[in-house]
Amino acid sequence: MVIDHFKHMHRLRQFTLALGDLCALAAGLYAAVALRYFGRPGNELAELIIPMSQLFLAAIIINFIAGLYHTEGVKNSWRFYQKTAIAMLVWTGLGVLYFYINPGVGVSPKTILVLTAVFGFGLIAVWRYAYNRFLSTSIWQTNIVFVGITPEVSELADLIKREPQLGYRVRGVIKNQNDVGALYSDAPAFQALNELFAANSADPVNLVVLAPHVANSPQLLKDLYTGLFRQIAITNLADLYEELMKRIPPFTFSEGYFIANLKEHYKKIYDRFRILADYGAATIIGLIFAITFPIVGLVIKISSAGPIFYKQERVGRLGKSFLMYKYRTMKTLSSDGSAEVNGPQFAGHRDNRITWIGRLLRKSRIDELPQFINILKGQMAIIGPRPERPEFVSELTQKMPYYALRHLIKPGISGWAQVHNAYYGTIEENLRKLEYDLYYIKNRGPLLDLSILLRTVNILARMIGR
Repeated sequence: MVIDHFKHMHRLRQFTLALGDLCALAAGLYAAVALRYFGRPGNELAELIIPMSQLFLAAIIINFIAGLYHTEGVKNSWRFYQKTAIAMLVWTGLGVLYFYINPGVGVSPKTILVLTAVFGFGLIAVWRYAYNRFLSTSIWQTNIVFVGITPEVSELADLIKREPQLGYRVRGVIKNQNDVGALYSDAPAFQALNELFAANSADPVNLVVLAPHVANSPQLLKDLYTGLFRQIAITNLADLYEELMKRIPPFTFSEGYFIANLKEHYKKIYDRFRILADYGAATIIGLIFAITFPIVGLVIKISSAGPIFYKQERVGRLGKSFLMYKYRTMKTLSSDGSAEVNGPQFAGHRDNRITWIGRLLRKSRIDELPQFINILKGQMAIIGPRPERPEFVSELTQKMPYYALRHLIKPGISGWAQVHNAYYGTIEENLRKLEYDLYYIKNRGPLLDLSILLRTVNILARMIGR
């Protein structure tokens, strides 16, 4: 498929960034040793190659957790340089710990470690600036033409304009009499593809993206046929939207689409492997829970009246209900121990029912630790769509019949929707969350799960859970 080519291009961009980061760190080490010993490095550098190489690989993981390989993390901005500085500090601390607990390596490069961090991550910043300024807008660039205008086309065009480091550029749009809405970017409009091809002869189009309502136009098919001789790739709007936005566009929702794309029978082996991984992770979470429970439990009891734990009915795999366990983070306002006096409701962004310790527990995600019990009971997984309450599921299913598809797999402690937006407090926001959940169900695998885990670590480290 055409879109698979662009997925590979995305992975290649990430690999290029990581390789450049490794080279920058290696150059930083060389410069640090040269400065430390006032000359050309010799045996001093040889002694450091193995331990520092291990730390360089750790730096790549730290950079990923910091978001330096995500869409928003590969852009020349103050936020990017801030993330780079934080990654440098974390890496330096890890290096100190590494040499402290591994005295057998024979070296303890305190000054060199600090100099390597400064030079290495400084060179990473320089490398990223050059990549974003030149490579991403030239070598990796893909010229796009949208045929037909829809709200999703406008959304993608604006994203591409905002994020040039993605490597895409909109060269134009072909208007159609059945278009819905207007294109909000400054892309030039044309009446026919051949007209656009002629206007861009010096900077040829690489990809034509077809909106659903224009795919069967006879004239368009003739123009696309001429595009074959120009070696132009053709894809549909749904595939490009999914690739760039990382969620399933709602205009595709239909029985036919889900039958063709949610191929659950191909994922049975991976799902069985994940069960073992979930049990292993639940054991580790259980140990953390046992160690922290005396302090967390005491503070919860002191801070407000009510029980330490809170259990609530949630909907799990195949629509089966179960009781999910959490530390209590809200005030006890009703006889059943809940914070609801007027029936079920979503928690607000600054909900005054949340206690001061509850707010801290939510930000650190410590309130989720008791869910290791749900994992051991086979009701939940580490990664998956967050389980919702039956009342909300019923309401959401009435508005979106395909909402039940998120119950094809076990719900999780963390998920693809949560790492993109920690808070979904309305019906409309939860329907948007469904787009992320269905993307995960469709594309789940080792790489996506690893990405979610690392992004979750980023959320935990920054204390931005809700």
